[in-house]
Amino acid sequence: MSNEEMNVTPNDVKKEGFNLKKEVFEWFYTIVIALVIAFLIKGFLFDFVVVDGPSMYPTLVHGDRLIITKLGYEPDSQDIIVLDSTYSDRTEYFENMGDLNFAEKCIEYFKLPSGLKRKYYVKRIVAMPGETVDLVDNNVYVNGEPLDEYYYEGETFAYDSAVSFPFTVSEGHVFVMGDNRPQSKDSRSSQLGEVPFEAILGKCSLRIWPLNSIGVLEH
Repeated sequence: MSNEEMNVTPNDVKKEGFNLKKEVFEWFYTIVIALVIAFLIKGFLFDFVVVDGPSMYPTLVHGDRLIITKLGYEPDSQDIIVLDSTYSDRTEYFENMGDLNFAEKCIEYFKLPSGLKRKYYVKRIVAMPGETVDLVDNNVYVNGEPLDEYYYEGETFAYDSAVSFPFTVSEGHVFVMGDNRPQSKDSRSSQLGEVPFEAILGKCSLRIWPLNSIGVLEH
């Protein structure tokens, strides 16, 4: 045994104990930073969603896993997007409560009626602000021209009498529909209506599940 191996003092043991605590702290610090970065990426860059229901069939099917892009996204016609279907009603609810600071809004969010909590839809943009949507012979027209819908071959009917056609999209809003029109609650319904830009989480860019369907989504 070498002299170096034999010369271990109590002070050396204490130093080793101190270093262990430091290493644990550094690992904890690293994990916290990693979680913060992951939160920022999820909140502002990318997110993951699971398709729930048949409203986008056959383009998307129930259970598909998608990546949506957020940073710098500007809505465009034919984009497949994820939207917060209760955004407008929730915004109106908070406005009726008067001035609330951020902390108060966070507290009130947990008290929201179930119908006002976030509920996400996957839909396709069919018309942009200022464009006029019409249903002629059960086909979709935008600004008087038939919409090129390579993804849908059926007929499109009005959803309820509260949304009448022709319909001109308001500034800062889009008009959305599902690719499976008979089973899609979308902008044809007064329960959703036209969608404000602020309610759009991002664009569906990539399908990552199931494995045999992985790829960039066509728009």
